[in-house]
Amino acid sequence: MQLKIGSKVFYPSHGAGKVKGQKDIEFNGEIKKYFEFELITNPISISTPVDNIDSLGIREVMSTKQILEEIKILKKSPSKNPKVTDFNIMLNMFKELEGKSDIKSTMEIIQYCNFIRKQREKEGRLIPTSIEKQLEEAVKNIVGELAIASDKTMDQANEQFAKVTGLKVSLSEY
Repeated sequence: MQLKIGSKVFYPSHGAGKVKGQKDIEFNGEIKKYFEFELITNPISISTPVDNIDSLGIREVMSTKQILEEIKILKKSPSKNPKVTDFNIMLNMFKELEGKSDIKSTMEIIQYCNFIRKQREKEGRLIPTSIEKQLEEAVKNIVGELAIASDKTMDQANEQFAKVTGLKVSLSEY
């Protein structure tokens, strides 16, 4: 993938943003080229060696049209049974899905979390904080990518996400 300053990217575990700059950094006597990323959902700047971009799963953001087309599935199918009852196995499954760095995996996390929430509500049990956080992060990743792709604010992209999917998730400060 050929990135340049201004490229719109999705950085797994950090969210969507843009390539803010490029710089040389010396480490262990070796000078390497780094990209600096400015992320919409994360207040920090991240520098990553250019040579590591592909291995980290960093990719260009999808087009607004592609994102909107993909997330329509959540309106028809907002939840999905993860078929796993062991909570630790489920959390590991979420980590695996996050690592894939694609929107389909992120939507799967949303569907699983929604299933767990509904199940717990039906049983009158508390919803684990980790499920709520996982859901929020997954939605934030999609909303962030939508915001970057369409040059909108996070609030505008979140409204668009809710309108298309029917899902309203309150996002904490991004």
